[in-house]
Amino acid sequence: MSVVQPNLFDRISEPPPDQSQVSPLKIFEIIRERWKIIGLVTALLAVPALAFIMTLPAYYDATSSLMIGTRQAEFRDLQATQGALDVDAVAINTEVGIVKSLSIAKAVAERLKLVDDSYFRAQMEKKPFKARIVEWLSKVTGNATPEKPLTPDEKLQVVRDLLGRNVTILNDGRSYLITVSVRTGRPDLSASIANAFADVYLDFKRHMKIASTWRSNSLLDEQIVPLRERLRKAEQAVEYYREKNGLISAEITHSGSPNAPAGVTVTDQQLVETNRALVAAQADLTAKRARANQMTGNTGSTTDVLSSPIIQQLQAQEAMLNARVASLASTAGDANPDLQAARAAAAHVRAQIGQVTSQITTSTDKDLRSAERRVAALTDEVMKLQQHVGRENEANVTLQQLESEAAAARAVYQDFLGRYAQTSSAAALQEPEAELISRAEVPLGVSGPPRTQFIAIAILFSALAGVGVAIVQERMQKGVKQGTEIDSVSGLFTLGMIPSFSRPLSELYRSPQPSVYIESIEAIRTILSFGRSRFRAKTITVTSAGPEEGKTVFALSLAANTGRAGKKALILDCDTRGPSALETIQGAGKGKAEKNQQVTTLSQNGLSRDVLPGVDVMTMGGWKSPDDQMIAPEVIQVVLAELSPHYDLIILDTPPLLAFPDAAVLSHETDGVVLVVKWGVTTQENLKGAMRQLEAYDARTLGAVLTQVPAGSASGLSGAALQVYRHYGLLAS
Repeated sequence: MSVVQPNLFDRISEPPPDQSQVSPLKIFEIIRERWKIIGLVTALLAVPALAFIMTLPAYYDATSSLMIGTRQAEFRDLQATQGALDVDAVAINTEVGIVKSLSIAKAVAERLKLVDDSYFRAQMEKKPFKARIVEWLSKVTGNATPEKPLTPDEKLQVVRDLLGRNVTILNDGRSYLITVSVRTGRPDLSASIANAFADVYLDFKRHMKIASTWRSNSLLDEQIVPLRERLRKAEQAVEYYREKNGLISAEITHSGSPNAPAGVTVTDQQLVETNRALVAAQADLTAKRARANQMTGNTGSTTDVLSSPIIQQLQAQEAMLNARVASLASTAGDANPDLQAARAAAAHVRAQIGQVTSQITTSTDKDLRSAERRVAALTDEVMKLQQHVGRENEANVTLQQLESEAAAARAVYQDFLGRYAQTSSAAALQEPEAELISRAEVPLGVSGPPRTQFIAIAILFSALAGVGVAIVQERMQKGVKQGTEIDSVSGLFTLGMIPSFSRPLSELYRSPQPSVYIESIEAIRTILSFGRSRFRAKTITVTSAGPEEGKTVFALSLAANTGRAGKKALILDCDTRGPSALETIQGAGKGKAEKNQQVTTLSQNGLSRDVLPGVDVMTMGGWKSPDDQMIAPEVIQVVLAELSPHYDLIILDTPPLLAFPDAAVLSHETDGVVLVVKWGVTTQENLKGAMRQLEAYDARTLGAVLTQVPAGSASGLSGAALQVYRHYGLLAS
């Protein structure tokens, strides 16, 4: 019977989900579905990694600390010091580079004699993986050459390079501290190397400063000899000119002036002293002239006379005699001998006073004339000295030039001598501009490797790799996995999803125990029996896009569910090229004879009765025409007309649509086509090709069924539906 298909469905098809992203929930579903492959990949990766981690040798870390630039640091303002540190990053990096240099590593290797150390000997004997591969290839190809033993210098270079890989030099960028961290297989060796790096660096800085000082000293020494000769010649020129011109210098240390020159000629000194003597003589002349002027008048009242001790004594005697004369005159007459004697004595004293006064006057005149002669002589001497000094001053101009040249040569020479003395004494006192803050101590325990962390990381990455493999495997399966993907194909509607099962189909349907598979088939049968009018069908054509997609199993299962409902169902196996309905009942694991033991077969028209409860199977291989592999529609029409009154459901099991047009042609004799889609295998392109085939023959499509869906899969029968089935005790078969 032919039924015209309506214009698509009375529904709106939803767009397919975006497959470019994997949601976290789906990742968990993939993990739950593919836990075996995840576990396998994790084990394959984790076991070798764990074995490698457990074979890692233990190592010991030792650290020493250096503080550089401590003697160059200037005191700054307290607030500035408490603020951000002004660290010269270029200088710090330079010092770090010095500590990292190959020369320092070589010096450490020489100081500790690491070439003879057992640890480094073992490290030198280890060959890189690339070298071992090259050596193996050389042996295989027969081009192997004997290795030459390393020379002492080459061994030292190897140890130096090994030190570079075992030593870490760091600065935090915020301080003057440099840390030297060493990692080796022995605790004492790590501490020794860390301390040796610090010591060698300090010695290098000290020797560098000493060498710089000695270089400066050598340069100064080279300059001192010509400077000394220059000074000698300049001083000789000064002395020669001084002697030639009679400019004999004399040190005036008794000068009254504090600003007097430190070195002058003899003539200058004589002129100064003569001037001083002339001034004193003139003062003395003035004083004597004043005394002489006093003598011209009343000589008795002059200062010299009055201050004379003789005059004072005679005047005292005269006063006493005058007093006696006065006393005697009042008591005796003029003839009194005592009075006369007293008067005579007084007169004699007055005569002596006059004589002494005359002598003082004469002496004053002599002193005045002597002072005048001295002033005249000194004046004449000063004039002569002034003339001589004038001549010397003319010669002094040239002398001063020569002395200036000599003084300049002497200053330069003394400066170089001072620097030479300083550098000579400082060479022995040089200290590096760095300090060792802390020496490395021998580690008390193993520093690593952190096997626990490595193991956790290895397991984690192995598990992630396993999950990645599972996701890749999931994404590589291009087949349809969700009903929405079927709905996205024009003209298709998902009738249901059928889980996979492991038991034989006959055992599954003969067992009284309910299962999810049977309930899923029942849901599809219900739609075809009681659904909307466009889904209802009594005669159904079952096909698929390609082979091995489960169409025969679905046809038998749909018929078996009809039999479980107390009705009769018939399977017409129309795949004349490879009929398989009867073979599918017991499963592929049993032989054909064993299968036929449980099937009651009637030879009438190839009809097999009760292959399943309420299910008959008719193989249509004998109904095809000799010239064509496909059964003629007229034959199916006759069969359906004859058998339809005896069955509640008739299913035509037809070949795949992409290879053969049987299903599309025979569908006009039925109520419609059910397209079987295998989960994860049938692609949307195959579905579209099958639909084009059906549309080409104007076949009515009832819908599609997604078969062999893994229970609990990421995109299969899972979630709420599976939980409801389990709540009712239904098992996935």
